Amino acid sequence: MLPGGELDKAIEATDIVQIHGLWEHHCIMAGVLARRHHKPVVISAHGMLERWAIRNKEWKKWPYSLLIERPNLRRAAVLRALTRAEVDDYRRFGLSNPIVIVPNGVEMVPKANPELFLSAWPKLRGHRLVLYLSRIHYKKGVDLLVNAWAKITAQFPDVHLIVAGPDFENTQPSIERLVSELSISEKVTFTGPVYGDLKASLLSAASLFVLPSHSEGFSMAILEALASSLPVIITKGCNFPEVATSGAGWIISPVLGELECSLREALESSPSELDSRGQRGLQLVQDDYSWLRIGQQMADVYDWILGGPRPTTVEILD
Repeated sequence: MLPGGELDKAIEATDIVQIHGLWEHHCIMAGVLARRHHKPVVISAHGMLERWAIRNKEWKKWPYSLLIERPNLRRAAVLRALTRAEVDDYRRFGLSNPIVIVPNGVEMVPKANPELFLSAWPKLRGHRLVLYLSRIHYKKGVDLLVNAWAKITAQFPDVHLIVAGPDFENTQPSIERLVSELSISEKVTFTGPVYGDLKASLLSAASLFVLPSHSEGFSMAILEALASSLPVIITKGCNFPEVATSGAGWIISPVLGELECSLREALESSPSELDSRGQRGLQLVQDDYSWLRIGQQMADVYDWILGGPRPTTVEILD
């Protein structure tokens, strides 16, 4: 974030202030400075008002919300929701502002060569790779995935679980202990964070993507997996029902039995069936989630806030 003086100058020189996220100092400062300079504000909560997210450290969030966050949100010209579920989160929080539904987008890139990743982890050659790609945190259901993996791994000796992503709140050591206790260390690899070409190569090397999250705003990892033609297993808390309606994957509740069953079903599917699901996911993101489309929708929203016509490219809830 820009230092205070520079942020003040930047906001004074702009037409609209877009704030991403809640509960952080920079969000409040941007709101304060926008009011000082009489600039309209758009706020994107990015899932931070979802029930699970509110319950996490609730004792800190409710007093803060009453004094600071809720008044800041109420002053916004428009609230941006990534999903219809997030519309409900805003309304349940007591907000009556206009809401636009504009999801995240994803960059459409050619399928990468898996060799870069396999060169870095040569022991994984010849395995079918199931990929978890996200922060390593209990909110994401990574412990649930490890427990489910322990129940099915003996049935699929050629399959290996990749846990890729940064540790969050020191969760990874406990997950690694769980892997050891379940005697599946030879079937699970922790890669740490992956970025850029290496991440693209990993997505290309994988056969299946899994994110058994308890709560998501709108996961970029899911979009990236779909854009890489990967079939996906996600949860209802990921707020992406189009995965099921398009036939791109499986949507389950974040419970052990359902995750175990969906993993078995996916891994028992023929390569052609998995490929068909992957192609349907790719088509879904090409049609609805390219940055070109999302960027145009947000541009239409900004024009409307500044006095232009009400946009027809996005859903608006007054």
